[in-house]
Order: sequence, then structure tokens, then C-alpha cells
Amino acid sequence: MNVSLPPSPSLPVSALAASFEEVTNSYKFYWFLAILESARENKGRVFTLDSLLARMTASVWYPVNYFRLSFGKQDRLGNITAILGEKSGLSMDSPRSRVTQIALDHLRQGEDVGREIVSLANFVPYRFLRPFFAPTLRGAKDWEVNRRIRLLADQAFSSPQPCLYRFVDTPQPAIEIHPNWLAYLQQHLTILTGFCLWNLTNYLQKNNPNVPNIPGKLFEPQARDLRQAREFWNFVLGQSGGMTCIYSGQPLQKGNFSLDHFLPWRFVAHDLLWNLVPAPKAVNSSKSDNLPDPSYLDLFAHQQYQAVQAALGAPKAAAWLEDYVLLFKVSGLNDFAALPFAAFRDTLRQAIAPQMQIAANMGFSGGWKYAP
Repeated sequence: MNVSLPPSPSLPVSALAASFEEVTNSYKFYWFLAILESARENKGRVFTLDSLLARMTASVWYPVNYFRLSFGKQDRLGNITAILGEKSGLSMDSPRSRVTQIALDHLRQGEDVGREIVSLANFVPYRFLRPFFAPTLRGAKDWEVNRRIRLLADQAFSSPQPCLYRFVDTPQPAIEIHPNWLAYLQQHLTILTGFCLWNLTNYLQKNNPNVPNIPGKLFEPQARDLRQAREFWNFVLGQSGGMTCIYSGQPLQKGNFSLDHFLPWRFVAHDLLWNLVPAPKAVNSSKSDNLPDPSYLDLFAHQQYQAVQAALGAPKAAAWLEDYVLLFKVSGLNDFAALPFAAFRDTLRQAIAPQMQIAANMGFSGGWKYAP
């Protein structure tokens, strides 16, 4: 991916890029994403601090509360969203718009949660601009940096190389985006958002080593399309004539089953076929987001092996088994026909067992067994 920012002859783009260097917490990423969201809505050049802080809080809601990502020990955003959830009664899958509104309500009420959120404004809006004035601020005492940045930002608004924004009161505390910068942001919204998310993903990967699909866990989950998976398992069940649920032992019927993510979807954030098995609806509901007991691994591998073998001769085999080809690192479908079950099971176990341990370390409940 090209991670450089679009150049501009009239703007200090290098200073904006420098805001993402040597980042030790997520604040700057979410601050800039909040600015980009506001610019996308095209509601002028003045954005209140409360509105930006509420957007930041809502953006962190799903990575922290739904997907259980770690933001690191120094990062307070995760703790703030946890406190917001406790005080407000929001569920982990509350719509983002609802989280934003609740955060705004707490900010306006000025109580404990609101004060926690607004405390972010004591640091990130100012330090985000620091690279724009790096030579001038070199050697400045920490206690005077904010005051000097506020003054410098105001002065820079009429300079040939303006900074991104200045601080204003409207009468609420707010930032005013420089008109040239607003035009730049709106012209390059897609590239700038991608640049910010790329840096955010790298930051989160350092704090969540070996956790799968970090980019897929940055946003509110969207509706998933499991039509191909259902088609695959309907075909397999039609061919096998006698499969049973690996958890309950109940018979499985073509066209009458739920799809279970063996590793919870909230952990993997994907619908790859090698992690999906059919189960009765009640069994799937009972398992929910729990990690299955390791004793189910062999049954899972055996059912997956049966499914792959049954699908090899199907017209859609290439499309259905693409996920398996990538996981097993085989050259083509013919390799599966000659692959003994023991080798298939071992490869699947090597892929899944470490992920189960990582998920458990993240707080996903483990050792689930079906109890009718």
C-alpha cells in the first residue's frame, strides 16, 4: 500500500504526516478520523470539541467492547469506553450513532464519564498540531506547550503555510479548519482515511500480536452474506446422507441448520468456510461467542474433511474450496483427494489451536460444551 500523503504546494503536508510518527497511543488516529468524518459531512469549517470527542469514543466502541482488542496500557480510550458502557447500559453491539449520542449527552451533563471523555481534549488537539511548529517548540516546557500551540496556530492561519486548524470558541470550545486544508481534506478523503487506518492498524497489531483480521475489527459489523456457505453445506449434507452435529450429535438436515463459527466470529471477523460447521439453531444459540472445548477439535476436523471430499466433484468446487487451498497451502484441488485425514486434521489443528489460546487470553469464554 502507498502510505504517503498527496502533496500540496501551499500546505505543509509533511507536518500532517509527522503527526503519525512515533505514536504511543491511539488518540491521534481517532482524532484525525473524527475530523475527516466531520469534513465528509460538509457542515462548515468549525467543529466543536465535544462532537469530535464523541466521534472518537464511538469509533473505539467496537474494537474495544465487541472485538476485545487491546489498545495498550498507556491508552485511556479503551478504559473510557468501558466506563461509558457501565454507566450508560449500552450493549456491546449498540449502533454507532447511539454510542455517539450517549457520549455527547455525558459530555454536556459534565458528570464523571463526561469529564473522562473531555479530559482527552487537554492533550490530543494540541499535540496533534505540534509537528507544524516543531522548531519553535523545541525545548519548550511541557506545561507551556498547549498555550504556545494555541497562539502559534492562530498566527499561522494567515501565513503562506497554515496549520490544519486553530482553536476558537463558538461559544463552545471548537476547532476551525483552515479553508485550504478543508479543501485538501475533502479532495483526498479516501486517501487520507486509508493512510490513517493503515497507521492505526499497525499500532493495534503491535498491541494484539497474532490476533486475526485487525482491519476488519475497526468498525461496526455489517450484515454478513453466508449464502455461499449455506450452499456449500447444503450440497455436502445432500451428498453425505447422514451427518450429525459435532456438538450435540443431533442429525443434520439439508436446508434446516444454522452455521456455527467454530472460532467465534467476534474473534476471527471472517466467514471462511474452514471455520464454519452446520448445527441446529438451538445448539448454535447456546454456543454463542464461546470457545468450544478442545475435545471437539477432532470431530470438527473430521466433518470438515468429509465436506471437502464431498465437494471435490461439484461444479462449484473451485469457488467453495478456495479458502481451504489457501489455508492448507496446496497447489490445487487434486491435492485434497490424495490428502489423508490425519494430515488434514493436523493442519487444521495447527491453524486453530493457537488461535483458541489467543482468543482465551483476550477474554473469550472457553471450554464450552453443549448441555441440552
